[in-house]
Amino acid sequence: MRNKTKELTMTALLTALAIIIPMIMPIKVAMPPFTATLASHTPLIISMFLSPLAAILTAIGSAIGFFFTFSPIVAARAATHVFFTVAGAYMVRKKTHPVLMVILTLILHSIADMGIVYITAEWMGMESLLNSNAMGYVQAWLGLGTAVHHLVDFTIAYLIMIPLAKAKLIDPNLILRGKKNRETVSSHK
Repeated sequence: MRNKTKELTMTALLTALAIIIPMIMPIKVAMPPFTATLASHTPLIISMFLSPLAAILTAIGSAIGFFFTFSPIVAARAATHVFFTVAGAYMVRKKTHPVLMVILTLILHSIADMGIVYITAEWMGMESLLNSNAMGYVQAWLGLGTAVHHLVDFTIAYLIMIPLAKAKLIDPNLILRGKKNRETVSSHK
């Protein structure tokens, strides 16, 4: 029972952060349709290490935060984060190598962002954009920008998760596995 309460509390806190970060974070890059708000994916990534449900709820919170802060297209992009976070949560459960998990979630994240921008451009009647080379440039910019933003936020999340794992708020085996292996190797020398 205690673990469920702890997980629910952490999920609520991460969801609150996911809503608030887009609203208050001073470091933002806006080059529509690409936007990057520093640390906006951090609560999402941390939630992947709790459970798939925590990842879903935090992703919904993020979409709400972006809906109040940016355009509906940016909010739609944020709503697609549920795909990479749920996939990441299942990869955590399956003990997927962390580097592979970062790469696979990065690919899912970028494809989802590019896909939703393409779909919303079609729905909004932007045929001139869709039928020109401009959409290729938009998609390339969006994909590359999302990938870089994902890596930066994953790094921030990992740095935050180290003390969380030491405090046993997140399973230490998921985060400190590499460090323990290095310590074991050095002690055998």
